[in-house]
Amino acid sequence: MTLGPRMAAMLLAMASATLAAGCGYSEGKASNSTITLGTTGEIPESPTTKATPSEVIPVSANGSAIVETADSKSPDEKPAADATLTPAAADESRTFKVEGPESAIRVSFDDVDLLKVMNLDPVPADAPERLPKWLKELDGKRIRVRGFMFPPFQDTDIRGFVLARDNQICCFGRTPKEYDLVETFLRKGVTTHYIQNRPFDVVGVFRIKSEIEKYTAMYELEDAVVIEK
Repeated sequence: MTLGPRMAAMLLAMASATLAAGCGYSEGKASNSTITLGTTGEIPESPTTKATPSEVIPVSANGSAIVETADSKSPDEKPAADATLTPAAADESRTFKVEGPESAIRVSFDDVDLLKVMNLDPVPADAPERLPKWLKELDGKRIRVRGFMFPPFQDTDIRGFVLARDNQICCFGRTPKEYDLVETFLRKGVTTHYIQNRPFDVVGVFRIKSEIEKYTAMYELEDAVVIEK
């Protein structure tokens, strides 16, 4: 795993200064509301649509129309795939639960997994431009996500860390994908301690990086707080 320049700079500053810890974050009352992001209703057809069989009239070499019946087709001939149907068209909107006193949107790592969402593997450099509308609309929204803390460089007074999808990544198992990691920057005046090998929630403002580097987190959380339970 490679740290992004912003996270690397912050960890370097942490190593040279001891900061006062503080959290005091209260869960407050739970919310049962939901939010839908992305396109709702019917998805408009693409300007270039594939002609249907009824619109295509085969013509022979002498210019006369060829009338094709069901019997004239080869038994092994398979119907052509409809080119107007794409995986993205079926996933242009998504509904999430809203939780906690800060009305954070509950998001899982599966929601931002580009292999599951878009069948992207590997992640191309222009991935942020190709994301579905609902995922782009998550950028700038306060979310709540659950994961594991990648081992930091210190055990206490931590101002930022990398949130990992699972402890296989944290324990130096498999190589993480760019969407398996979230660089997390805690709220001003707030620190945390190393939470080892167990999952916890983080609430923060979700950001999608405009530029992606291989093996580096493509997502960030700003103004974040840890909910350890």
